[in-house]
Formats: sequence, C-alpha cells, structure tokens
Amino acid sequence: MNYKSFCDLSDDIKNNIHKINQQDFDLIVGIPRSGMVPAYMVALLLNANCIDLPAFIRNDKLGKGITRDAKKSLNFPHEASNILIVDDSILTGGSMIDALAKIPSSFQGKVTTAAIYTTALVSDKVDIFFEHVDFPRVFEWNLFHHPIVTEACVDIDGVLCQDPTEEQNDDGEKYIQFLADATPRFIPTMKVDVLITNRLEKFRPHTEQWLAKHGVNYNKLEMLDLPSKAARRAQVDYFSHKADYFKRSPNVLFIESDYQQAIEIANRSNKFVYCVDTNQMIAPNGLKRFKNKKYLAETIRMQFSKIKPLRAIYKKVKNLARA
Repeated sequence: MNYKSFCDLSDDIKNNIHKINQQDFDLIVGIPRSGMVPAYMVALLLNANCIDLPAFIRNDKLGKGITRDAKKSLNFPHEASNILIVDDSILTGGSMIDALAKIPSSFQGKVTTAAIYTTALVSDKVDIFFEHVDFPRVFEWNLFHHPIVTEACVDIDGVLCQDPTEEQNDDGEKYIQFLADATPRFIPTMKVDVLITNRLEKFRPHTEQWLAKHGVNYNKLEMLDLPSKAARRAQVDYFSHKADYFKRSPNVLFIESDYQQAIEIANRSNKFVYCVDTNQMIAPNGLKRFKNKKYLAETIRMQFSKIKPLRAIYKKVKNLARA
C-alpha cells in the first residue's frame, strides 16, 4: 500500500522543482480540488501567479497578497503567455484531457500539463510528472473519501471522533454522555465495511445512535464483548480484538488512531494499517513494538497507569508540570 501525506507532497514537489523552474511559467492553473494544493505549492516556489481552472476559463481577475508580487505581473489569466496545468495525480489521464478541452480557443498562450504522481502506465498522459506511485495507493487528502474505506476496518475513538478524556471514561454516566456528544473527527463519505472498536458491547445502542446522527454508513459494527472497563483494561493483549478480526477478514486496510495498537495490528494481521495519530502507513513487520523506543515508553507508562498508587503519583506529577 503506497501512501503519500501532505508532507510527502511538499517534499516531492521541492525535490522535483528543477523539472519546471527553467520553463518560465507565468501562471499555474490548478485542477480543483486535489490539484489546488500542489498548484499553490508550485506557484509559491516559482513565485508565479496561481488560479483554479474554472476561474481561468472565465478569465477572472487574478488576486494577490500584499507581501510580494509574482515575478510577472498579470491582471487577468488570459494575459499569460505560458501556463502550467497541475493536478495531484492521474489515474487514466481523463481529468487532464477534460481540462485541456475546456481551455478557451481565445487563449493564445502555451499550455503544459503536469501531475505530481503518476504510474509508469499513464505517465505519458502529461507533459511533466514528478514521481511514480504505483497502485494500490492512497493520499492523506483523500483517504476518508476513497473507495478503499469500503474494503477497510475502521476504529471509532480517535478516528471518527475524539478520544474520551480520563474523566469522561468512567464506564458510567459521564461516559454515556461522551458517547452521545463526542466531537466528530474524520467522517468517511463512503460506506465503511467494518467499524471495529474496543468500546464495550453494552454501549452498542449509544454508539449506533451517534453514528446515525453523524451520517456514518457501515456494513458491520464489531464491539468488545466484556462486562466492564476494568475487564477491558485487565487484558494483556488489548489489541487482539481488532488484530484477530482483521487477520480473518478479507479487508485490505485497517485505520487505527493509536500508534502502539497500529503496529501490533499490522504485525499480527500481516496487512497494512494507517495510523491517524502519527499520519503513517504501517507495513506488516515494518516496525517491532519493543525495538521502537516510543512504543516501549508508552507501553510501560500504560502498564504502570493500571497500578492505582503509581497512577495517583503520575497524575500529581502531570498536574505540577502543567502548573
């Protein structure tokens, strides 16, 4: 599973800017929506004007800030003599062909096309490409709106909504209130195959109500069949519920918030796991829990937190640090 984050996008553009910085483009035209972020990155690096494709077609007046002017002053996009049309990626090249067909015949300037990411099979569909990224692939900016979620297992707390605080996580009235009012985080626009969570089965009605309220569509909801929060915390393998299900399932990706659980799920299932908290695609056996210092420190902290006297000391130290 190939993955590109916004950080990767920025780095890949900077590392390949030499491919376009000698061609004297005076206007960068982005294809909405995904093409706009790389278009602005390219335009800023080249100190060129930038506009979206529909505004270019309409010949809308160009806007600019007050800190500095672009290297070539333009009032309207059709005054440009050399434009670069940019998209984040191409799948078949259809979007770029469609964009070119929309360029008004009245525009007499030179038109060049570019995609940041292509595959070897379609790289000839644009004049310039920056990187080959083969399938299967997914990007940070489209992950929760990509067809891959229809083949994914997705965690709830920390992914679809914020995690409960320690105070809210009381297994009682405060937790029930949290389940009703949890702040949404990332809501997929496609139907998730499986929602899988360490929430207890007894909270299924509350969870289903929240999911319906926020328009989360899914095929199946897997919850933890244990009687209490104490029983859940007493588990040695608190990640096994998710890892074992994912391993048995035909799903191709797991989306998890917790870094430590993400590593274990990937290793146990021998499949890819996307970690929301670290914005990282974790490959199976790519990371080992106890060879990873961050993981080891967090695991020790979690185990100590289960011992009441140590938990009380930890809270006091934490409160003093915040003071």
